[in-house]
Amino acid sequence: MTNQERTKILEMVAEGSLTVEQADQLLERLGVQSQISAEKQPYKSENTSEFAMFTKEQLAALGVYEVDEGYIKALQEAGLRDLTVKQLISLKNYEVEADDVRALREAGLRDLTVKQLISLKTYEVEADDVRALREVGFTDLTVEHLIALKNYEVDAEYMRALREMGFTDLTVKQLIALKNYEVDADDIKVMRAAGFTDLTVEQLIALKELGE
Repeated sequence: MTNQERTKILEMVAEGSLTVEQADQLLERLGVQSQISAEKQPYKSENTSEFAMFTKEQLAALGVYEVDEGYIKALQEAGLRDLTVKQLISLKNYEVEADDVRALREAGLRDLTVKQLISLKTYEVEADDVRALREVGFTDLTVEHLIALKNYEVDAEYMRALREMGFTDLTVKQLIALKNYEVDADDIKVMRAAGFTDLTVEQLIALKELGE
């Protein structure tokens, strides 16, 4: 049996898809002398005392993904407790570090789930982005909003320029639409100089398209 196959079995035990007994039987069928039965007793590290009890099988699965006690303790100190084996592996796999969690919490995102932390990391939404957006008045953005704005390259500088032109109540959808059609503060100045004042977002976009 390959190391990959053995790893998969350990993962399934850690996730609860297989019992220890079922894993024993599967390993024996694959021609490997099973050592899992001898490791049935739960193991609890001193440094992870506030986390769920990990069996040695689960620790083996964590080891495959290089999730060590230092990583777990750092997440704990950053505010993430009672993480499952699957969650720990996912966080490590997506390179979510304790510093990332701590920085986001300090920026105002205090109750993020593991899934949300991974999504923010994947789309490269950082604490500095969140702080900058809050400084220009966007204090209630959801994780989905933050990701969408990042994805369409709508940053705080772009928002600030539009607010200075009087557009202080734009929604995330409107901001993305304006950015997508490359409408910026300079375009609004030109349109106003030409006599087009009090334009709506839809009108700004329509005029931008005509100008092209």
